[in-house]
Amino acid sequence: MESIRVYLECGELKLNFEGSVEDVIRALMEFLSKHYPSYDLIKKLVISVDLEELLKKIEGIIGISTEGAVLLIPKEKLVKQLSLRERILLHLLRAYIGYQLKISDKQSLSVDELLRITGSGTGALAGRLSELSDDGFIERIGRGEYKVTTLGLKHLVEEVLPKIKLEG
Repeated sequence: MESIRVYLECGELKLNFEGSVEDVIRALMEFLSKHYPSYDLIKKLVISVDLEELLKKIEGIIGISTEGAVLLIPKEKLVKQLSLRERILLHLLRAYIGYQLKISDKQSLSVDELLRITGSGTGALAGRLSELSDDGFIERIGRGEYKVTTLGLKHLVEEVLPKIKLEG
């Protein structure tokens, strides 16, 4: 992971934060909540997903190979455990993870890729993409290209990943 440095000057107070993106953001958030109590309230309203925590939660579900991020759960098992909407989100999560770890050059999947991966029909896929977009879980970023949003990541972590049974 890359290291970043942030210099913060606030009145007489001068601070330097250096480390991974997640560590620096965490330190900056702690600083702001201590020195600006109203910031603590705002922070509770902000929707975010910590990449490190996300990687821990997908262990055994998504793996990293030389070809990119791959699902470790057999397709048949996913079809039994998850709805088409949830499988679409899971595949978009896979693309997101690959992009964040710099093993893929894009964080989105095309409609054609989603059709092939999910094995669903065109009409069913189009309907679910529309619903997911309306719910704010995915975003259309180009002609027939979709990516997961922060809200979609939060939904995946809280609602979808717990449904996946790794054994049995």
